[in-house]
Amino acid sequence: MAVKARPLGRIDGHSNWAQRDFVVANGVTITAGDFVYFASGRITNASIATQEILGMATQTATGTAGSVKCSVIIDPLMTYLVDGDEVGASLGVTHVGTKFDLTGATGAQLVDTNTTSTTGSLTCIEVNPQIDPVKDDTSVGVFMINEHALWKSQ
Repeated sequence: MAVKARPLGRIDGHSNWAQRDFVVANGVTITAGDFVYFASGRITNASIATQEILGMATQTATGTAGSVKCSVIIDPLMTYLVDGDEVGASLGVTHVGTKFDLTGATGAQLVDTNTTSTTGSLTCIEVNPQIDPVKDDTSVGVFMINEHALWKSQ
């Protein structure tokens, strides 16, 4: 069962997170739950594989000549439930602490399970988190943004 990516909350347990509106690139449809990044001063979700991620969209929006905005969770401490694509490799407990890139189009973004390494857009912090509605789905994990467009590690 493919699971749409969604925010779970901050890793430190706080219930408030940072969120901001950004202008959507012309002709781009962003679906709530998509990870987005900057491209030419606007946000987009196209070719998501190796981009520095800005955050996760909390609404659906289609860009029209720079006039449409989309709200994005930009908090560096947010955790997200994301499904693995299970192509070439499967998520496993040994992947906790490793990094992955993303794959997929709007509304269907997944962790590219074949890209685990020391670099990547997302860091796996838990596999098979045992939460509804994915209690029995071992292809699902909890991730944090590793390559964040706003929050750089020093």
